[in-house]
Amino acid sequence: MALLNQVIKGKVKKSHLVLIYGIDSVGKSTFGAQAPNPIFLGSEDGTNNLDVARFPKSVSTWEQFMEALAELAREKHEYKTLVIDSLDWIEPVLHKMICDRHGVLSIELASGGYGKGYTEALGEWHKFIRALSLLRDGKGMNVVLIAHSEVIKFNDPATQTEYDRFQLKLHKKASALFREYVDSVLFANFEVFSKKEGTKTRAYGDGVRMLYTERRPGFDAKNRFGIPFQIPLSWDDYERAVTSGKADEKSMLLSDIKALTNDLTDTELKIKVTETVEKAGNNVVQLEAIKNRLLVRLGNV
Repeated sequence: MALLNQVIKGKVKKSHLVLIYGIDSVGKSTFGAQAPNPIFLGSEDGTNNLDVARFPKSVSTWEQFMEALAELAREKHEYKTLVIDSLDWIEPVLHKMICDRHGVLSIELASGGYGKGYTEALGEWHKFIRALSLLRDGKGMNVVLIAHSEVIKFNDPATQTEYDRFQLKLHKKASALFREYVDSVLFANFEVFSKKEGTKTRAYGDGVRMLYTERRPGFDAKNRFGIPFQIPLSWDDYERAVTSGKADEKSMLLSDIKALTNDLTDTELKIKVTETVEKAGNNVVQLEAIKNRLLVRLGNV
């Protein structure tokens, strides 16, 4: 009965725990800088032109990174957000520490080889995550993890097809760990449209930077808040989306469907899409399905 008396009901409000990744110079560091009173940890140069607090570049070993996290948890300070910039810069530092520990030159040879070095690294990443959790749960700090992306060939077992997709630029074990740990995996990219012109498909865009919050064939993403699939790349827009959830998703889906429908050249198909949208009404799942079919039809996925 003692445990039943301690049952907690309702939503539990916690600080933000976000992983944002994407192509170079899209604005990932700027996203972190827009969070409440941030301090940056990592030796990336993406913050050189940002007016933010940062640990010195002399913090460059794995032991120093862990001590920086411990100091943030232990000492009084004014910072509300920790931004790790970036995970794929820190990962080689971790691998070097493990190589030095075993007296080898490659993580492939560490701990006896056969992938055991990566398993050992995973254990260190778990310690890293526990330190981040102390900051979030003990200090109430937001945690923003930044990473770069890489393009890989992906064999989709569901469709038996191969295509290119963006993924985190981390070892697969570390990537899976961080994707599971965070509340949101956000893929940052410039908004791109494609349009068929005769037998060719041309891509175009106007430099608008977007965050994508749900997994698609071309990239990995997720969120635990039911936020819209696509939002502007800014901290305020992300925080607002988390607060409102799916409240604005219908209007955003209708706007996207309207834009995609305008790209159709088949008049009868346009009419059919309009009728299908009317039947869907307020059902965002059906509207999302309509949007996805249009994207496939227009060759945007």
